[in-house]
Amino acid sequence: MQIHQIGGLGFDSNIYLIIDEVIALIDAGTGMNFETVTRNMGKFNLKPNDIELLINTHCHYDHAGGDHDFVKAAGCEMAIHELEAELLRKGDQIIMLVGSLFGRKILEPIEVSRELREGDLIKLGELTLQVLHTPGHTAGSISLFEPNQQLLFSGDTIFSEGIGRVDLPTGNAEAIHNSIMRLAKLKVQKMYPGHGPITEENAHEHILKMAKIAFDLR
Repeated sequence: MQIHQIGGLGFDSNIYLIIDEVIALIDAGTGMNFETVTRNMGKFNLKPNDIELLINTHCHYDHAGGDHDFVKAAGCEMAIHELEAELLRKGDQIIMLVGSLFGRKILEPIEVSRELREGDLIKLGELTLQVLHTPGHTAGSISLFEPNQQLLFSGDTIFSEGIGRVDLPTGNAEAIHNSIMRLAKLKVQKMYPGHGPITEENAHEHILKMAKIAFDLR
């Protein structure tokens, strides 16, 4: 099993490539830098059409705008929380922030093949990811936790040195507070956030610090 960060250029979210029995991506960026992402995949002898599963941590354009590129290339399974699946199907322009922050005028609808719910298990091989519904940044934000490896993909709920914004559509300060307090109870060694650097070790301590910030902002 391998995990590689292959995105994050410009407006893009971090894009995590998981090489396991199932080849998966967590988030797809905006799609504006698809050629660079493709080259980064090539470092591991993979192409976009090798992707079997694409998971969005939430619906914002900087995480989901690139979905089309991978679905078109690979016909891969698309997964997002059930509260935000319809937004992708309709190509929502407002909640997904297509025009307001990222300057794009339109986002084509895309079919979601798997609607995720709290407690779902995503089996990739060595890794089995637990779906945690962690609203606050958006209503349907999720985190993905691997308890055996003590890995957390935290989306935009929590970063290595910060927490997610709550002033965007469906954001909620009380909800993100509760979500971060929940994550603070997990045993996490390594955290893969939606933006910024990966926390390589003792991520639990970072989460506790961010939980204090969330508490102070409450």
